[in-house]
Formats: sequence, C-alpha cells, structure tokens
Amino acid sequence: MSYLVLARKWRPRNFEEIVGQEHVVRTLKHALDNERLHHAYLFAGTRGVGKTTLARILAKALNCESGVSSTPCNECNACNEIDEGRFIDLIEVDAASRTKVEDTRALLDNVPYRATSGRFKVYLIDEIHMLSGHSFNALLKTLEEPPEHVKFLMATTDPQKLPVTVLSRCIQFNLRAMDSNEISTQMTKILQQEKIEFTDDAVNSIARQSRGSMRDGLSILDQAISYTHGNLKAASVREMLGMLSQDFLFDLLTAIANQDPDKMLEITARMSEQSINYESALDDILLKLHELSLFKFTPQIVTERADNINEIKQLESQLSKEETQLYYQIGLLGKRDLPLAPNPQTGFEMVLMRMLAFHPDSGSPKHRKSRQQSPPAQSKAPVTSHGSVIAPSAPPATESTTKSEAIPPESGSQNDPPATPSKDIQTSDDWLDFLANASNLNGPTKLYAQNLSFKSRSGNTIIVNAPDTSSVAMDRPENRTNLEAILRESTKESIELIVEKGASENETLKQKQEREHSNRVSEARQIIVGEELPMLLMEEFGAKLEEVTPKQE
Repeated sequence: MSYLVLARKWRPRNFEEIVGQEHVVRTLKHALDNERLHHAYLFAGTRGVGKTTLARILAKALNCESGVSSTPCNECNACNEIDEGRFIDLIEVDAASRTKVEDTRALLDNVPYRATSGRFKVYLIDEIHMLSGHSFNALLKTLEEPPEHVKFLMATTDPQKLPVTVLSRCIQFNLRAMDSNEISTQMTKILQQEKIEFTDDAVNSIARQSRGSMRDGLSILDQAISYTHGNLKAASVREMLGMLSQDFLFDLLTAIANQDPDKMLEITARMSEQSINYESALDDILLKLHELSLFKFTPQIVTERADNINEIKQLESQLSKEETQLYYQIGLLGKRDLPLAPNPQTGFEMVLMRMLAFHPDSGSPKHRKSRQQSPPAQSKAPVTSHGSVIAPSAPPATESTTKSEAIPPESGSQNDPPATPSKDIQTSDDWLDFLANASNLNGPTKLYAQNLSFKSRSGNTIIVNAPDTSSVAMDRPENRTNLEAILRESTKESIELIVEKGASENETLKQKQEREHSNRVSEARQIIVGEELPMLLMEEFGAKLEEVTPKQE
C-alpha cells in the first residue's frame, strides 16, 4: 500500500477533531442540531486552516444515513464515500481551473435534478474568488434561490475579491490562522500515535515555521521525519529548516549586548558556511527578544515555558528594557527590508549592524564598558528645556588645557524633567522672548498669550493689553490663570497678571511673527526678481511672481 502523507491521513473526520476553529464549529453544530440550515456557506481563511475539511464534514452531516446532525456516524456508505472522495452527490469544483462562464453554466445545468443517493446535492466550490465576473453573474440567481435539495459550500483565501452580491447571499465564516501552540499540540498527538521519537524543541521549531497553517506544518513534519530517519531532534530539525542554532542565537545577542561588532561579524561568517535561511534567522532573533522582554516583566511565565532559561537570565542582566525594545523594532523593520537587499546575508548583517549603530551609546566594547561602570548621574548628558544637549564635564585639565576650556559638571538628577529657564520680564522685548521660548506654554493658553502685548511692570504686577476684537475663546478666564502660573514658574516670583482691553504701542508675539515673515518674503522677492531666469520669464512670457504661503506641518 502506498504511503499516505500525514496531512491526509490525519485530516479530521468530524467536528470534534477540528483544531483552532471553535467559533465556526460551534455555529455549524447548533445550526445542524436545530435544523436551521442555510443554502450557501462561505469559508474564508489562509491556506491549510481547514476550509475544505469543514465543508466535507458539513457535507457528511447533511447526508449521513443516520439523519442530519452535528455528529455524522462515519460508518455508513455516504460518510465513507465522502471521506474517500467518491460520493456522487458531492460535486467538488476547483474554480481556479474552471473560471469561464461556460464551465459555470454547465455546472448549474444539473442543479434542478434531485440528489442521486444522498439527501442533498452539495456543490463544494474551492477558491471561488478565481471565477470570472461573468461566471459570478451566472451563479447569482441560483445562489440566491436554489432548490431545497441543493447546498452550496464555498472556500476562498481572498474573500475581498468576491462581489458583494455573492457575499450577501452567503453565511460567511472567517477561519483564523492557528497559533504555534495549537499546531505543536496536534503534531505531538500525531507523533505519539505514529510512534515516532521526538523532542518538544523540534516540534516547536516546526510549528513556528508553519506560520498558522496546520497543513503546512504536517508537510514540514513529513519532511523532518524523512530527514532525521524518524528521530526528531531539535538540532537536526533546525539544520533542515535553515534555522539558527541556539548557540549562534545567544552568541549573536551577547555580541550585540556588548556592542562588539568584531565578534558579531565573526559569528555571521561562521553562519554563512551553513545553509542558513536568513529570514528564519531574523525571526529567531525577534522571538528571543520577545521572550527576553517578557522575562523582564513576567519572569515566572517565561521560566515555566522557555528553553535555555539560564542564557535568558544572562542576557537579561546585559540588556535593559529599552534596549530590548529598540533591537526588536530594528529587527522588525529589517525583516521588511530583507528582500530588497543585494543578497540575504548582506541584508541580515546590515540589520545587526544597525542595532549597533543606532544604540545611544554605540561604539567599541571599551566605550560600552566605561558607560556601564560610570555613575548613573553621569551616564547621559543632561538636556535643557529647549532640547539642546549640555556637554558632560570635561576631563581633568592638562598642561594644554586652559582654565576657560573646562566645563563644570551639571548638578541635579538626570531624571528631573526639563523646566522653563528663569526669566526676568521687565520690557516688551523680554515679554516676547519669554513667550517665544517657554517650553511649557502650549495649547489654547499659547494662542491666548500670542495676542497679548506688554504694557508695563510694577513690582510683581505685569500689565498686558488684549485686543478689543478678541474672540470668546480668548476671554476664557482659565487662559489668564494658566499663563499667570507659567509666569510664576519661570520668574520664580509671585507674579500677578492684569489684562486690559485696548490697543498698545507694543506689538504682540503674533504681530512680530507676521512682521518678520513679511520681511522675509520681501527679501526673497528682491532676490528672485534680481535673478536672470525670473526676469527673462517675466519679460518674455509675462510671468508673474505670486506669494504662496506654505502649509504648516
């Protein structure tokens, strides 16, 4: 007897054996048990998740000789013939190879005739989205009002290509891609039944490579059984799949953690001597970074389920939460760009070097070591309220270092939030400078302040003018209160802000910005009209110079 591949041998024969599609199974079972049957069902989902299998089980449930129910007997002639693909009243159609309208019309010619041996005549149309527009039109009327003895079961991997007129005539089920745990659990049961030796690591590697498809997973499992002579070990399976070995994986992450490009490139050179799938290798790095990030937040969960927990603990002490997230994001974007690289190895190496280059303290291992050993308060340069970086304290002065070149160390904790620098406001220029540079002035309060002009100051009282044409929003008291609080924080004084209505001889910040913009436009106009090409265009072709205000980003 010829060998039957695992995907066919272990295809589910009833609803209880379906894995990962409980939401669909539950609905179908209730419909069958309560005889609330629709005439058309559409199963949508990626490859290998059970679309055709569900349709065949539903066909058995409809035609089982013991009656319509959610538990077909799997013993009668109808059930056996459906399992073997020779049931005369189950018409399976591959729409990908029969796309013409003539094929569809020929198929529908037999719809009026009753089933030959079963209870229902079932049309199972696979990849229905491949039908032509004319074929869909020919199918519509029959699909909407088929005879009572006909059921349409349709499967597709791309439901968005179906006309809405077809979708509206069907009950649609969206089958989800299975997660790795579901696939590995099912494969473990199969391997135990087949009496094949295996390790959990090997099965988990195959499950991850399946990418949500049970059929793909079982096909890879068939290949792995042949490759390993029926003894599934993690190292052999990873070699077959071109995946990174655990040694390579942790050595790479350790080199990245230590900011050691020489070691990293030495490892990638050794990798190139093997049949490494670089996309899978990048996936392994991302999965391990994900595992490492989980360990930092919920160590108990990772300890219970992870392999190589000792290596994870070692990496956890070398990488911070922020670094782990940074490397994961770089790897994720690098995976997207990998197909664009000149060759996979080059793309893979560039992703790893990007992890080193974009690290805030990128550089040599010596530089990283000195960063790790330095006191926390000096590990990063302080930042001013305007976002500029203040240089760290200079090294001890040498003979060639003058006294004026020494930069005093910044006091205070690096974790203190930036504050608006202290500012003494005595004149209109001081007022405008304060409004232009106050980092904590924003939102409606900022718009309000930009329309106020400085009038005078007496002691801790600042008097400003507001235009008579101000809007209702400008007159909201909370804007004045917020601005007064910001002034007090900036000047470190108990400022009282008085707002008077009326014009002022001093300009507002908004007026100053408009004036400066107008001056820049005038200067630009003078420069442009003085150029040879614009002058030629205006003289020869009557061109005109128009001012276009750029959109504010």
